[in-house]
Amino acid sequence: MDQIPFDVVMMEIFVRLPLKSLCRFRSVCKKWYEDLSSFEFLQRHTNRFSNRVDELLEQGMFPDPFDI
Repeated sequence: MDQIPFDVVMMEIFVRLPLKSLCRFRSVCKKWYEDLSSFEFLQRHTNRFSNRVDELLEQGMFPDPFDI
């Protein structure tokens, strides 16, 4: 049975974490600092977060700030 590489699993976990946690995790080791500071990771994290906010807005989880 093929296994998923550990780094791939860790990045999938990291991309789901809040920014505050990621900032703390960058101090764990050099490897995590490099991975969590990379442009590709930051782009993935930002895209995932913005997509999630859009989904919650569509479901009515947050009030529309322009609906006054």
